[in-house]
Amino acid sequence: MTTKHWHLSAAQAILISFAAMIAVGTALLALPIASQDGQSIGLLDALFTATSANCVTGLIVVNTMQHWTLFGQLVILALIQLGGIGFITIVTGALIVFRRRIGLRQRLTIQTMFNQQTLGDMGRLVKRVLKYTAVIEGAGAILLTGGFLAADRGYTFWEAAWYGVFHAISAFCNAGFDIVGTNSLAEFNGDWLLELTLMALITLGGLGFPVLHELRHYRRHRRLSVHTKLVLAVSAGLTAGGTALFALLEWQGALRPFGSSAQKWLAAAFESVTLRTAGFETFGQADLGGLSKLVASALMFVGGSPSGTAGGIKTITLAVLGAAVVSALRGHAELVIFNRRLPLAALQKALAVACALGAITAVAVLVLHFTEDHKPVLDLLFEVASATGTVGLTTGLTPGLSVAGKLIIALCMFIGRLSPLTLAVALNTRMDAHPHTVAYPEENVGIG
Repeated sequence: MTTKHWHLSAAQAILISFAAMIAVGTALLALPIASQDGQSIGLLDALFTATSANCVTGLIVVNTMQHWTLFGQLVILALIQLGGIGFITIVTGALIVFRRRIGLRQRLTIQTMFNQQTLGDMGRLVKRVLKYTAVIEGAGAILLTGGFLAADRGYTFWEAAWYGVFHAISAFCNAGFDIVGTNSLAEFNGDWLLELTLMALITLGGLGFPVLHELRHYRRHRRLSVHTKLVLAVSAGLTAGGTALFALLEWQGALRPFGSSAQKWLAAAFESVTLRTAGFETFGQADLGGLSKLVASALMFVGGSPSGTAGGIKTITLAVLGAAVVSALRGHAELVIFNRRLPLAALQKALAVACALGAITAVAVLVLHFTEDHKPVLDLLFEVASATGTVGLTTGLTPGLSVAGKLIIALCMFIGRLSPLTLAVALNTRMDAHPHTVAYPEENVGIG
């Protein structure tokens, strides 16, 4: 009699770890002790909140400050931290601390999670991730604590410290959960220290850990990889372009209540940065005009960069697709970026990730059009792009979603956190494990 041994692939292990964290988080948040009124919030809303926190999104059905007790907020914070850098990363780090051997399957899972090309020293990679996370979040917490104390709102030191820690983790993990007001960070408009610190944390979390490592050692090596150059170039371009567009489109609109021109530019820059999958806001997204909502949806769809805490199709995907278009227009047969030729597989994966997330977004908008009583299409697109890009901004639809709508958005958040990664890994495995042994005849087709 033959016994079958079931072994999880790296992608399956990641998916199951996220599902397990969400299940545990749902059970804890559904407890009466998690809600300030002493009543269970119910499994559906607990599931939605746990998914949003673990998938570092930030969409909420109840106000985080007003509804959840300290216990509930701690559960949310733990889900954010574990979702940002990965439960498997934490477990591997613990094994390293206790000098236990890291198995091959764990190495493969870490490699998949952080999108590494080779197995290499995964133990060292995990140490870097944990070190950068601790240092950046720690520095951010100190600055934010000082900012909350300086805001002169009557906070005690311990209140300011708790707010500093919570928002530092939430910002670096690109989650967007806040516990300081009923309208996110609107009460702190024009607070340069708080807003610039949050923008820095969001940006650093969205760049990706390999990029952070290269930048840290740039003075020693004096060179950057194509990956890092693309991440920096596209990230800077999207941030600057988004800032300019929001200032142009909303100067007399959503930005009008801001006093000085400097405050308007700060608000436009914060909006551009937070749309890169963070979810904080300094003004209501419902105040945006139609064209601004389209621009915001596009920025949320792109998101951050690979191997970081952000979502979306990622900056590298956008760069590869853009380079492919430019090469085609110029009649070049190869895809060249920064004097380096990229393999065809890179373009295939970029197309697969972009098309898959685009199709999911389109289908979700279509379904929500019927489940949410024919809400404005732009608002539905904004909501779904926020979920699939794991951003967390909303024009106000989230709290009023139907049961079906909450389940759809929760599924979009889960897919948005995992689908581009798992799809790319699945394609890579398929190409490596099943190489073509037959060379088929080539035939051209008419395009354009």
